[in-house]
Amino acid sequence: MYDDYNKKQATIIAILICICIASFLQWIIFQLFIIGKLGSKAECYAIAQTFVVLIVAAYLGATTIRPNYTSFFASKLAILTPISIRNLLFGRLFVSQIPLLIWVFLSTAFSFFYTDSPLSRLLLLVFVLGVYCFAAGTFGIWGARIFRDSIFGTEWTYLILSIFIGSPFLLMPLDRYIQSIQQFVQPILYLNPIIAICHIYDGMDIFRTPLLYELTPITSYDFSYPPWYIISFWFILIGCCCLLWTWRMCKNNKLPYFN
Repeated sequence: MYDDYNKKQATIIAILICICIASFLQWIIFQLFIIGKLGSKAECYAIAQTFVVLIVAAYLGATTIRPNYTSFFASKLAILTPISIRNLLFGRLFVSQIPLLIWVFLSTAFSFFYTDSPLSRLLLLVFVLGVYCFAAGTFGIWGARIFRDSIFGTEWTYLILSIFIGSPFLLMPLDRYIQSIQQFVQPILYLNPIIAICHIYDGMDIFRTPLLYELTPITSYDFSYPPWYIISFWFILIGCCCLLWTWRMCKNNKLPYFN
């Protein structure tokens, strides 16, 4: 009974710590976006939420899997019941994201009063952020399994997400050597998590803000912001592939690779 109480208390403390850290990160990012004039208060708030979700979800996902070898009995049990690895993988991923999902609901509820955003728009935002929790978490698990280290797995995920987000700016060197990059502009927007937020907030044109206008060449070409549901679909698909790949690696090694 006493052990169960301690576990519940430790869980509550862990959730509160995650909420506090995520809120602090969002406040810093939100203030930077406001200073940079990347959009209205509601738009900057939503983009800050997106960055926090991608940062925290990747770390939480990566820390759920460990390269430590299990006992001989556990390895034999995994051979007899390989489906348990899949269930454990899905379960750990879901549990790891619970504190962040709680923060998403709380921060979105706060934005309803702070930014006066319509409820329908906020519900779409919650769904998209939930997709990003899943995708970034699976990226973290996949990276941690490949590198056999949660820190390297987290850093690998940050690199991938940085490429997705920064791809419009990475076209600047390419624009110097290719006559037209029109064929590259639209595809890279489908893998940019920030673009879904731009589509949810109608009229938001983040690349034509004074701060970013000169930093990317795509403003010189014709482009449109892809719908949020298409971007969400791609992230769900990529996340499922990463999760399936991780499950196959764990299953082939006959080891759960979990704490």
